[in-house]
Amino acid sequence: MRMSTPRKALVWLAMGLVLVFFLGPILWFLALALRPPETAFANPPQFLFRPQLDAFVYTLVNPGTNARQLLNSIIVAGGATLLNIPFALPAAYALSRFRIPGKKQIMLWYIGLLMAPPVVFLIPYFIFMSRLRLNGTYIAMIVMLQTLTIPFSVWLLKGFFDDVPFELEEAAQVDGARWQQALRTITFPLALPGIIVTSMFAFVFSWNNAIFPLVLSNQATATLPIGAMSYIATAGATWNYIAATAIVAMIPPMFIFLVLGRYIVRGLTFGAVKG
Repeated sequence: MRMSTPRKALVWLAMGLVLVFFLGPILWFLALALRPPETAFANPPQFLFRPQLDAFVYTLVNPGTNARQLLNSIIVAGGATLLNIPFALPAAYALSRFRIPGKKQIMLWYIGLLMAPPVVFLIPYFIFMSRLRLNGTYIAMIVMLQTLTIPFSVWLLKGFFDDVPFELEEAAQVDGARWQQALRTITFPLALPGIIVTSMFAFVFSWNNAIFPLVLSNQATATLPIGAMSYIATAGATWNYIAATAIVAMIPPMFIFLVLGRYIVRGLTFGAVKG
């Protein structure tokens, strides 16, 4: 059934409004990074200005403090994701396939960790890492970020494993495959979109986290969110530097989601069609 022209126009108008709603803050921050600092909060607002890259040069090139923090964020978020999957994957599979006493309580405990504000963990984490003499290291941040990534990943992966029929594994074992072979050749490939989607969200959670690096990092290992916060001082905020740092911080997650976007669609629709 084809839509009439007025209805089609309304649909396009609604889509345009939604696009403006989501892209508006990003475009405003981009303009804030490119416009001269003295025009940032001019009254009346100046919509026309000559773009300049001084803020990006300052943050990434000279002196380029945020370039090091960008690398730190990649190391911390990538390391947290790589550490997260080997722990979350077997836990989610076991909770999906086996009859475990207290399974419901375990899942509620995981969701409780997600619901708890991260600030309540800061003092115990700081004391723990200080006694291990790991404060200010990448390892401290990567390990502590598992508090957020593992519970979320277990919940998400369990749903994907639930949608993979267990009968496929049983059929493979009847044909002579070992349990590990059935898992490796059937279950994991079928759940691959879900594993990729889970890894992407774990990376984004780790990338955007500022509360743990704020306490567990030092000047050499500070991440990009900490770098953006450093431009807020008692004398005021340097908004063009903050905006430039924020725009740079958006690029890696956006790139990952653009490259792996097809897996998001496959992962979100996984199991929606039942045979």
